[in-house]
Parts: sequence; structure tokens; C-alpha cells
Amino acid sequence: MRLCRHSMKFKIILSLLTISIAFMAVVAFKNQITPEKCAELGFPVMQITTDSGKQIKSKEKYESATFILQGGKEALSGNCKIRGHGNTTWNTRELYKKPYLLKLDKEREILGMPKNDKWLLIANTADKSQLRNAYASYLASKIWNKSGWVPRYRWVSLFLNNKYQGLYTVTEKVEIAEGRIQTDTQGGGVLYEVNSHLNRAWNFTTSHGEDISIRRPEGKSQEEYILMQKVLQEAEDSLFAPDFDDLTGGWRRYFDEDSLIDWFLTNEFTKNHDARFQSSCFMYFDPSDGKIHMGPVWDFDISCGNISWNGCDKPQGEWVLTASWYGRLFEDKNFVRKFKDRWLVKSAEIKGSIDWIQKTADYIRPAVEMNDSVWHNIGNRQWPHAPGWKKRKTYQSEVDYLKNWLCDRFDWINENIDSVYGLKNSGK
Repeated sequence: MRLCRHSMKFKIILSLLTISIAFMAVVAFKNQITPEKCAELGFPVMQITTDSGKQIKSKEKYESATFILQGGKEALSGNCKIRGHGNTTWNTRELYKKPYLLKLDKEREILGMPKNDKWLLIANTADKSQLRNAYASYLASKIWNKSGWVPRYRWVSLFLNNKYQGLYTVTEKVEIAEGRIQTDTQGGGVLYEVNSHLNRAWNFTTSHGEDISIRRPEGKSQEEYILMQKVLQEAEDSLFAPDFDDLTGGWRRYFDEDSLIDWFLTNEFTKNHDARFQSSCFMYFDPSDGKIHMGPVWDFDISCGNISWNGCDKPQGEWVLTASWYGRLFEDKNFVRKFKDRWLVKSAEIKGSIDWIQKTADYIRPAVEMNDSVWHNIGNRQWPHAPGWKKRKTYQSEVDYLKNWLCDRFDWINENIDSVYGLKNSGK
């Protein structure tokens, strides 16, 4: 027994030493990659230096810092604050490359995107292709584009305290603001999120069991938040009323139909796991028309087969269709007809969008390979453990997996557009 205990201790010590050596090797290699080397790849370089010189370890506490962004029309620099961002990506042990929230000292235009002071540095670390978020943005802005504003992004090489962090996207934050969600920015607009974490200042569960957080506005009184909650609850109630499908007095009085359809198509086509009303499902109330709009689309790391559970690895089968709101909407024959027409009209563009994936992969390939020379994601175990990851040893193999999955998904929806996505039995 004593020998077994010593053997176990030895194995634990050896394991810790191995991890420590690997970590030091990563740090050493990161120090060899310079901003000049990254600039040679043709991508903007963002350098952030914290006043303390410490790593970012908190999602709640900002670190004061300075930044330099080179690669646009002109170099930008100034003061900023930075903290961690995200839920799964921030907390999952296997995802070492972390995302951040950057708050500039003043509103600035970043790489051609409208000025704002808040920007996200998205790591795309759970997606070995680093393309799924970008592809969803392409779908929602170029093809199924009736959901309103879509967060824009730009690829950058990120350095934090003079150490290379990898390939990131500087991305617009989802918020009600000029140049972003265009509602009444002076008051009246409300940004909601389906959020199973219920970790915002004001959270509630609707009468049909949807967990909702109010993301914007912030700092309001309890009475004001109750009124915002009531707006969404009345909209949900209209979906489940006996006369819900009435063209003038039903749910269309409360919801923007075009945004409901296009948000659904983007998420259903990609079989985005979180989109079955679990988390990162945004919607907003626009006081200018008095309706709830679905969107913007967000968080597609575990879409397009990049997942190993709940059947989302397979291109076959419905997904968002089973969410309670959408299950109800598909009991409305006029909604079903409009959904089918939208798919059929856009089907040729969807097939063509697969070419966009390869073109974009070719563009970012040198930066992805430099990123992988540090983080060693491709061909190695990493959450969310997409099927076949052991066999995919090159970046192109990850790109091919994504393209093939989407081709199979397109064929399946096309073949089942009537049988699966036809009118549901409403019990009338």
C-alpha cells in the first residue's frame, strides 16, 4: 500500500512537471514572435500593456492599460481598460487562449468600424477553423439580412504585455448605441438575452419557462425593469393565445416577423447549439415600431458540427425548431409559408457561401498557423471535442470538415423542407 501511495505521488509530480514545462515552452515561444513578424503577414497588430504588467485574470475587475493599434489607415494609441470576457471560453480549463473586453479612453473608430469605446477581443479558441463566428456574420449580413445590425469584426494579431497571444477578432459589442443596435438610444429601447446563467442585474423567467436577462439599459429602478419585463411577457403571451395566428391581432402586433425568420434560418442552418433558447440569444424592443426584433446573431463557436453532444455534431435533424417560441410559430401557416419562401429564394446564395469559407480560410491561414504554433490546438484534444478531431492534423482538414458539414446540412434541409419544417399540428 505504501509503495502504491508513493507511486501515485510520483505520477502526480511528474504530471505537474510536464504541464509546467509545456507552459514554459509556450511562454518562451510566444516571446519569439514579434509584432514585426505578425505585420509581415498583412494583419493589423494590437499591442496592449497593462500598467501593472500583470496578466488579465478577472472578468469583473478592469486593469488600466495603454494600447497601440497598427495596420489601419493610421496608427491608433491611447489609454484603455481591459478585463476578461465570456462564460464557457473564460472558465473552461482546456481553452487557454482567453477573450477580453476592451474599454477605450474615448470613442474611436477601429479599422473602419463605427466609433465606440467598447470592443471585444474574441479568441475563437474553441473553433479550430476560427471561421464559425465570421461565417455566421456573413450569413446574417449578406444573405439572411433582415435581422438588422450585425456585429462587425476585423482580424488582428494580439500582444499583451509584449507577449504574443495569437489571432483574434476585434468585434463590436452587442449593445444599444449609435452605429450598433439602432433603437431610440436616448431611452425606450431594451436589449434582452435568453440567458440560462441568469447573471445580469435584472433577470426573470417568463411564464413559458424562458430564462431572460435585461442587458440594456443598466442602472434602472425596480419599477422600470418590471415594465421592461412586462413588454417581453406580453409579446410571449401573444404567441400562446388562442388567436395567436390572427394576421392583425395576433403575435405580429408584438414581433417583427422578418427578423424572427432570418435569425431562425442563420441558427437552424448552422445548428447552433446555444440557439435553442439556452444562451446568447439576443432580441430587442424597438420603440419606433413597438415590436420585439430577434437578433443580432451571436456566439457560433459550437455550431456547424463543432460539438459532440445533443446530436449537434450531425448535419441531419431539426434544432431551433424545437425551441418553444419557434415550435409555436410553426403552427402558423402564414409563417411557415414565408419561412419556406425565404429559404428557397436564398438557397443558391447559401450553396455559394461555402466558397466564402475557403476564400477566407486561405486569407487567414498564415495567421492561424502562427497562432497554432503557440497554442497547438489543431490535431489535439480540446473542448468541445468535435467528432474526428484526432484525424484532422492540418488547418485545411478543419476547413474541409466545416465545408462538408455545411454541404450535408444544406442537402438535409432542402430534402426535408416540407416534411420537417411544414405546418405543425396546433390542435385546432
